[in-house]
Amino acid sequence: MKKKIIIGVVVLLAIVLYINPFSSKGDGSIEISTIKLERKDLSSKVVADGVLQPEIEIKLSSNTTTYITEIAVQEGDIVKKGDYLMSLDDRQQRAATEASRASVEATKVNLSNAEIKKSRQEKLYKQGLISDQEMETSNSSYASALSSYNQAAARLIQEEDALQKLRLVAPQDGTITYLKGEVGDLAQGGMFSPQVLLKLSDLSKMEVLVNVNENDITDVSLNDYALVEVDAYQNRKFKGVVKEVAYAASTTSGGSQQQVTNFQVKIQMLEVAPGMRPGMSATVDIVTENREQAIAIPIQSLTSPRKKPMGDEGKKPAFNVEVNTQERWSSNKKDGKNKGKNVVFVVKGDIVEQRFVETGIVGDRDYEILSGLQEGEEIVTGSFVAISRDLYDGAKIKVKDKSNNKQRSSRKRG
Repeated sequence: MKKKIIIGVVVLLAIVLYINPFSSKGDGSIEISTIKLERKDLSSKVVADGVLQPEIEIKLSSNTTTYITEIAVQEGDIVKKGDYLMSLDDRQQRAATEASRASVEATKVNLSNAEIKKSRQEKLYKQGLISDQEMETSNSSYASALSSYNQAAARLIQEEDALQKLRLVAPQDGTITYLKGEVGDLAQGGMFSPQVLLKLSDLSKMEVLVNVNENDITDVSLNDYALVEVDAYQNRKFKGVVKEVAYAASTTSGGSQQQVTNFQVKIQMLEVAPGMRPGMSATVDIVTENREQAIAIPIQSLTSPRKKPMGDEGKKPAFNVEVNTQERWSSNKKDGKNKGKNVVFVVKGDIVEQRFVETGIVGDRDYEILSGLQEGEEIVTGSFVAISRDLYDGAKIKVKDKSNNKQRSSRKRG
């Protein structure tokens, strides 16, 4: 049943195309639109969406879990290096620091006593008044006292550092772009995944992080030129350059069972407008290749080769539905050199010639032509039905644009 439905739809579509009253005139000619080939500058682009982010963004957090006691800034504030930002509860840490400092003083006294005793024992040992064992015991006592002092001093440095980090200051100039919590809130700290309390960003240097599909990533290279269009700045494009191309892919679900594989690319913005903020949406055109003064054709002019239809000359061929497109391609190629090429229909008087062409890069609306066409030749650009189905090598045509031009000329003379 499903097979019959599919066949029915194909047959119906073919009949609709076959009886299209606009595809040909009564004399058997096919009405078309044309243009003359000119040279133009082409650019091949990879388009990707992403978000703005600062090139430099510093995240500030606490090493220990404690309470917020004071906040000196707000989001959007511009600060200088060394400016005070926030304080965290330091009572326990101050106590620990004082205990470490007292331990240093105690071990310092023990070390001094051990050093005096060691000096006295050395004099007695030189006079032969004490044994080797007593001298070794004295040396061991001194070494133990020195080790205890060094450990206490190191512990004090750690405690002082932890105390200092409970007072957050700006490590560089920038703008506060994120602030978490209020006075009295508990700030989660620790060495692993601590809570971010503040973000300090340099908004004078921005970049765009985009996801490029795996099918396009091979065309993107470092230092490729880019144009960035930020949604918040309509009708304006900013210059950029590819700064970084990821080698590891990121795979996400596309809302179905199929997964989408992308690669992250960083675009350094060479122009930054006032008011740009992290997280703004942007669209990036990465220019992968440029061609200056290349012969170009509209995308819709390129089609696959086809045979001259079987039937009476000047009449529409009998209805035919081709299922095997590979067989159609094989029957149209003249020799091995045309393998893998498409065709363009070139106007030759009142007929068209099917011309095999080799294409290069693809621009926004045009294909670059490497071989097969010459500048100044007239090619078919429409209609879609004519290019995709009706035209063939030697088909009789009538140029629509020329007739329209004549009508406009006659109206002006009238």
